[in-house]
Amino acid sequence: MLFCSICAIFVVSVTSFGTEFRNKPKRITCPSQSLSCALDAANDAKAFDDSLPNEEPNEILRKSINNIVNILDSTNNAIPSSPSASDTKGSSVVHIIGTGLTPTLLSLPLSTLHILSQADVVLYDSLGLSYKDICQIVPRNCQVICVGKRGGSAKSWEQGDIDQLLLKMAMQDHFTNQGDNTSTCNNPEEQHQTHVKSKVIVRLKGGDPFLFGRTRSEIEALRKNNIHYTYTPGISSCIAGPHLGGIPLTDAELNCQSFGVWSGTDAFGQSWGLNTDDNNDGGVTDFESNVDVLVFLMIGRLDKLEALCTLLAFGRKTNDTNSFVGVVNQKWNVDTPCAVIQNAGGITMAISENEVENSVRNEPREERPIQRVWRSTLGNIVSLIRSEDETRKSVSPAVFVVGKVCELDLTCSQ
Repeated sequence: MLFCSICAIFVVSVTSFGTEFRNKPKRITCPSQSLSCALDAANDAKAFDDSLPNEEPNEILRKSINNIVNILDSTNNAIPSSPSASDTKGSSVVHIIGTGLTPTLLSLPLSTLHILSQADVVLYDSLGLSYKDICQIVPRNCQVICVGKRGGSAKSWEQGDIDQLLLKMAMQDHFTNQGDNTSTCNNPEEQHQTHVKSKVIVRLKGGDPFLFGRTRSEIEALRKNNIHYTYTPGISSCIAGPHLGGIPLTDAELNCQSFGVWSGTDAFGQSWGLNTDDNNDGGVTDFESNVDVLVFLMIGRLDKLEALCTLLAFGRKTNDTNSFVGVVNQKWNVDTPCAVIQNAGGITMAISENEVENSVRNEPREERPIQRVWRSTLGNIVSLIRSEDETRKSVSPAVFVVGKVCELDLTCSQ
């Protein structure tokens, strides 16, 4: 036993001498109790180590993905990626891809990873896949541009500008300087002209592109210019948000068999309950169906949320009086259960107090959930949120759910 232990120590010391010990998918065994066996095993391990490709993790990941795709899709038809070599110069394909809620590379399907691994251009939203994750998988010279739209932000992109940028990238043979929001994964600060032919263009959108994603505008622009595109759906936050918050949208025991989804803000910036025009019913009749659960997106501003709760519980307030007209639905009243899910499924790299005090920035940081769920009633939900911070104006990004299912809490145990 002592001799085998000495042999094992010798193997480790030889393989790690002068270099950092690397984990390898190779098991070293020594069936005979001899020093020569240990030496042979050490030499074999070193030869294996030297045979490993001297490539960056990004390149190894991309090649591994493509190898898996080649094995699973021998016909090369199941996963469209780029135009064929016979296509005319400058032809492009635009992949419109939904990344779901709080996406990471591990949560994306293989087809999406394969397309990203060949991308020349990536246009991504603020609430989709992060810039860091994108750069882990795209080629080094890929052009990565944030075109996120955030309400009230001066840096938000207009949809028409996104359409034009998408066309520009698809129709030009080479990239040009795109301004402050443009960078390459090879050099995030690089702003000068590059000369990479634009063939594979990826339009990443958080959630599902067709649900409140204004994808129609982008597709129509592509169609008018005869640019080929593909579409990959994703799981929308209207479903993933409540579920990650432990709230099922249907439940047999509570007799909740249906749900409806609304946008908290319409295409013209109007919000439920804030429009007091007497000639407009304020959307009262829109909720008079037999829907058991209501789901609202883009409702993070507390003044909008408060107005919506009032509309659901009482009806619409008139311009000249403090009275309310109309009853939205007898199901909904001040005591109706509701919930707000903020940053559904979100995580952040937390900084400990010790790190702050000692300015430690390079040590690994613990990932902690930043998702928040407030459960209350239509009459008290906004007061509950403000009780934590009276100056709080918004809980964006958030999903608002109304119905008996909000009494449930099926979140995973930590």
